[in-house]
Amino acid sequence: MERLTDSELMKACVARMGTRLEPEEERALRQWWEREHGQRSTYANALLSIPESEWGAAILHHPASSHPWYGRLAREVDVREYATFLLENAPYPSFLPLIQRTLDLPLGDTARAAVLRNIQDELEPVPHADLMRRLFLAVKTKAGPGVSITSYPSLVNRCLVLYYGYYREPWNLVGALYATEAIAHYRLENMGQGLERLGFEAADLEFIRIHLACDDDHADDWNKNVIGASVRLDPRVRVPIAEGIAAALETSGRYFDDLCRRAAHVDSTAEVRS
Repeated sequence: MERLTDSELMKACVARMGTRLEPEEERALRQWWEREHGQRSTYANALLSIPESEWGAAILHHPASSHPWYGRLAREVDVREYATFLLENAPYPSFLPLIQRTLDLPLGDTARAAVLRNIQDELEPVPHADLMRRLFLAVKTKAGPGVSITSYPSLVNRCLVLYYGYYREPWNLVGALYATEAIAHYRLENMGQGLERLGFEAADLEFIRIHLACDDDHADDWNKNVIGASVRLDPRVRVPIAEGIAAALETSGRYFDDLCRRAAHVDSTAEVRS
């Protein structure tokens, strides 16, 4: 059998959420991680050199945490480019099943309670996945037909970090989820500004409004009550958690770099035509 491409592997991961990968898919996912992240990054090593209580500040100093791409979303992109961005991220997994997966870990009472709080928040006032679907549909409808979708290798890798944690290493997933929560406020604030600029209704922005109100608290809960408490119970989990943080930020940064290059190319093409 031919080796799965990374794009094929991502599609398999999407299709099998809630079940298990086939043996060849499991093997491909393990090989992908070894190829892309098998050698611990400089950033992961830097995290391991400081206390977990300082990881939040270190995350906010990473270039992905306040990437210029989100400034472009807020101030510059048109609705079709915005739609392209959202729709090409359709393989990015929903947060709720990822959080639920961490309950399979040997968590202490403090960590388990924090995860359960996050799960409950994801369901109130309505399931947040439903709100995200509403936002996707609103942007897609306003953009009109014929939006072209691109799948960058950097986007595939960004998604596979989370699927690797989900299917193979939930402690790694804990780190990736924490990193995602920690940088969410800047990302969502700029996304919301862009959508308001483009004329979307408040009801379409409900997902963003709710998460702006809770994601900072979630990040603090993950840091203190999931990661901190778990490391005190078993210091060995520090390594996969730090590696998950690093992988999530580094792959996101590369994908955002690609988006900025695409936007710059669109800008230059428009200038030539004018």
